[in-house]
Amino acid sequence: MTFVFNLCFAAAVYFNLLILIPLLFKRQRFFLYVISLLGVISLAAFFIDFLLVYPLGRFVQGEQFFEELTFVVWFNFAFFTFIYVGVTSFLSLMREWFVLQKLSFQLKDIEKEKLEAELKALKAQINPHFLFNTLNNIYSLTLDKSDKAPGLVLKLSDLMRYILYDCNDRYVLLEKELEFIKNYLDLQKIRLDDSIPVKMEVKGDAARSKIAPLLFEPLIENAFKHGSYGRNNGGFVNILFNFEDKNHIELSIENRSENGWNKENEKNGGIGIKNVIRRLELLYPEKHRLEIKDENNLFKISLQIDLS
Repeated sequence: MTFVFNLCFAAAVYFNLLILIPLLFKRQRFFLYVISLLGVISLAAFFIDFLLVYPLGRFVQGEQFFEELTFVVWFNFAFFTFIYVGVTSFLSLMREWFVLQKLSFQLKDIEKEKLEAELKALKAQINPHFLFNTLNNIYSLTLDKSDKAPGLVLKLSDLMRYILYDCNDRYVLLEKELEFIKNYLDLQKIRLDDSIPVKMEVKGDAARSKIAPLLFEPLIENAFKHGSYGRNNGGFVNILFNFEDKNHIELSIENRSENGWNKENEKNGGIGIKNVIRRLELLYPEKHRLEIKDENNLFKISLQIDLS
């Protein structure tokens, strides 16, 4: 008797776990799932009735008692089966949910590691790029036996100290990044012997805010790289930082561009702006806007970053 009851009970439970949940419930066919589950339990109850109740009926006298026995067996079987099906279904779904969550966390960890690796590669790319350009400028001055070369070397040492020791983290203090930019501009002024006006203006307070390191320098470097030199040529470089909104950063760069910005060269060989664009995509997805315009020999870069 107990064997028959347990056999039908187990058949209903496992049919639900192995067939109904994967084929119907997980595919969100809930109405068909409920109908099928009721059908399975009814079928199992029929077998209980056929294999257990009817054989007992031979030894029971009285139709009313037999009907009451049938009802009790059906009710108890259906009741306990529904409870057990509900509990096992819940546990099965919870187990799968935890497995999916674990896989999701693992995928996020993998994506994070991939992101970190790419960011490190991009940062490692910008460091020698900056160093190469600066050393090339110093080399040109040494060929001319210029007295400015020692000053450039000292400025370069300060800049490289920041790059090597302060830029290892994903984010740095914004005021430190601004100090780096000021030192970089001083280096450019020494190199160019103040042949073009360079103006940097800061609006608002940069204290306590953080930013990804070395995002601004390649954009500013581009102004000197493709700029028009000499006051007689109308050359200039204007840089404006706006931090009036503590959760928002704005950078505007304007310079006179005699030959225009060679986009094809930047696409094929230059890494500065391409590097910045990729890092912005990784670090500030959907939270940045970068515009580059070259009109009437006036080159403009506008960068906006949402820090919230």
